[in-house]
Amino acid sequence: MIADARASVTWREAATSGEAVAAALEASAAAPGRIVESLLSADLVVFSGAGSSYHLAQVVAWTYRAETGRPAIAVPLSEILLRPAGVFGAGPERAVAVVISRSGETSEAVAVAAQRRAAGAVTIAVTCRAESPLASLATERLVSPLGDERAIVMTRSFTSMLALLLGIVGRGAVGSALGADLARLPDRFDALTGPEVERAWARSAEMSWSRIVVLGGGATFGLAHEACLKVTETSQLPASAYEPLEFRHGPISVCEPGVLVLGLPGGPGAAEERRVLDECADLGASTWWLDPAPDLYHAARLPLLLPPIQALALGLAAARGRDPDAPRHLSQVVVLE
Repeated sequence: MIADARASVTWREAATSGEAVAAALEASAAAPGRIVESLLSADLVVFSGAGSSYHLAQVVAWTYRAETGRPAIAVPLSEILLRPAGVFGAGPERAVAVVISRSGETSEAVAVAAQRRAAGAVTIAVTCRAESPLASLATERLVSPLGDERAIVMTRSFTSMLALLLGIVGRGAVGSALGADLARLPDRFDALTGPEVERAWARSAEMSWSRIVVLGGGATFGLAHEACLKVTETSQLPASAYEPLEFRHGPISVCEPGVLVLGLPGGPGAAEERRVLDECADLGASTWWLDPAPDLYHAARLPLLLPPIQALALGLAAARGRDPDAPRHLSQVVVLE
């Protein structure tokens, strides 16, 4: 059993996210222009994944819509397989599917790529393994060069694939500050000693939390769900994600001592969202507004939110007697019969 999550393989890999992000941004800048053009010319872009990769799809779909003005949605891979008409509508051939999978071996990811290939449609694989079934089936591929990892739960892979896709979005976002501020991102990573990461370690050991609530709006709604997944899969502590202002409409009733409410800045509207945390504090909950780089463009700083979230989840796991490197009932790749 690992008493200190900082000694785990999972955290040691997460702590190298800055290098992986730098390599991913270089890969996005070097990617063929036809990938960007295929996205911008599509009637619809469907970002898809399973588990953490689905939450990554949520983040990027929102950012893509906001930055380019083009239509995009995020759906789980299973929705494409089981209910394609509800995803693509009447014109699936004019839609581009962006399939995200760390390993490129997840059963649903491979099946979606095969389905889209059979339909003659454009599919873009986003993965950490260039020589994977998903990468070989897709029309195009985007690979995070240093994102792969041994850990079961996704840390460095998520952060670097997010940077990779944000770089592609930035290339298609004319007049946006996204591209310029992404170039500043690698220098801002300090996953080992950053103050927000240190705060995360302290929060994880501070008291016996009964529940974690994560609030995120806009692109951070997907990150809020990813934070809850990290907490759930590593520590089995109850965790719930909400859009901040929606939290007032019923769920705020969970606020009491022993509940930690974590707020993620969603860009425009963040001031209104932060006031929700003040209300939670008035109701007895502990609160934490996580914003490690307020000077960066809101979409560019998204990857910087992940190391503190990951540290919190891994620290909670160790505090609850769980092994972050061996989460219960999980394997690194989900392969279905």
